[in-house]
Amino acid sequence: MAEATGLKTTFIMGASTVATVASITPPGPQRDVVEVDNLDPADDIKGKLLGLIDLGECSLTLNFDPDNATHQAVEAALYSGAKQTCKIRYPIAKGYTFDAYVTGFSPSEISAGDVMQAEVTLTVVSKPTYGAIA
Repeated sequence: MAEATGLKTTFIMGASTVATVASITPPGPQRDVVEVDNLDPADDIKGKLLGLIDLGECSLTLNFDPDNATHQAVEAALYSGAKQTCKIRYPIAKGYTFDAYVTGFSPSEISAGDVMQAEVTLTVVSKPTYGAIA
C-alpha cells in the first residue's frame, strides 16, 4: 500500500459497517518481558525472558447518532458480552480481521459547538490477520 490518508477506511463489526466513524486506533499488540532474578549474573546483566503477547485494544470515535442501528448494535455488544468479529478495511479492500469484546461505550461531552461523539473500546482476543476484505 502506497502512502495514503485514512479517508474511506471503514470499521466492520459482524456483518455491518459501523456508520460515521471519525477515527480508528488499531490494535497494538505487545509482548511481556519477564525479569529473571539472579544474585550472581554473568557480567552483572539482568536476565530477561519473553513472556506472553497482550493483543491490546482497538478504539473508535463515532460521530454519535443514538438512532443509528449500527451505533445501537455496538452499544448492545457491550451489554451482551458477546465476542465480535471486527475488521478494519482500508480503501484498497484489504485490512485487519480480529475478534474482540466491546468493553467501553462512552458518549462524549455534548456542546453546541461540537459534533456529538462516542468513544468505543474493544479488547482484542485473537491475533489480527491482514488480508483481503470484501
